[in-house]
Amino acid sequence: MAGAPQDPNPNGPAVEKRLKISKTQQQTLLIALIAAVVVSVCVVLAIYFGKYINFNKKVIAAKDESIESYEQTIKNVGLCTDKDRDGKFSDAELKDCNPDALDSSRLTGTLRYNVMVNMASNTDLESVARDSQKDCYEQEGENKGKKIDWQKKFDSTENDEEQSKYLSMLKMCSALRVVPDALPAQVNEEALMSSLNQIFILSNWEPESISPSGNAISGTSGISTIPISLVVETNSKTTMTVLNNIEKSIRTFDMQTANIAWSGQETLTVKAQGVAYYTENADLIETTQTVYASDAARKKATGDK
Repeated sequence: MAGAPQDPNPNGPAVEKRLKISKTQQQTLLIALIAAVVVSVCVVLAIYFGKYINFNKKVIAAKDESIESYEQTIKNVGLCTDKDRDGKFSDAELKDCNPDALDSSRLTGTLRYNVMVNMASNTDLESVARDSQKDCYEQEGENKGKKIDWQKKFDSTENDEEQSKYLSMLKMCSALRVVPDALPAQVNEEALMSSLNQIFILSNWEPESISPSGNAISGTSGISTIPISLVVETNSKTTMTVLNNIEKSIRTFDMQTANIAWSGQETLTVKAQGVAYYTENADLIETTQTVYASDAARKKATGDK
């Protein structure tokens, strides 16, 4: 019985075909593997850049908010003018900005305008006498005796030294003088005692001594106090005159406690404790804002749960 025919060449075409198929599968598998790696890398990069873009959006938003706050502060104070009236200050406008060279009368609605124009010319603040200041008036020429317009002089010059001088004269010769008289910009016990002494002189009464009753106390809202102790012991008419003049003083004396007693038939004794006020230096407070990429990062950095 004849057997099956034998392939005279065991390494013939069939084997070569199987080898070619095997190599093709390997190449396909390799290509698939490479493609999977590429896709994985792309996904990772996409997630990373997505988070990176989102974080930068938060940073840019925070920067824009800060810029808007600075611009609003500049507008409110009246430091620069918006030349192109677009509601923003460009780098060129900020570079050319010179607050001392601005005409205050053209900055309507700003703090600068309210102080240099409205307050300086407010007749209700003219309670502080300034007629005795001869430097406030022309001393010679056809305008002799006429009040000098120091605001006009201030606005018409760009010389720093002249502007400083004119600003000082503007404060002294306008209603602005009432501000430091009513609320000094620093603690000054000698000036406080001088104010009280002036009240006593107007009341035609001389105390045996004047002194503050303690150290100045810093406040939380920019207003600080100097404790004072007052003892008035004289006839009732003079005592009431002293108290009335304290009440009418341009500088506020806040009497918090008082003991009143008669000594004999004519002498009225008043022992009072109170405070006088002054302002502390007010500076622009800059805050720092930290931008976090996620709530998890914020909680980790701040310790929030």
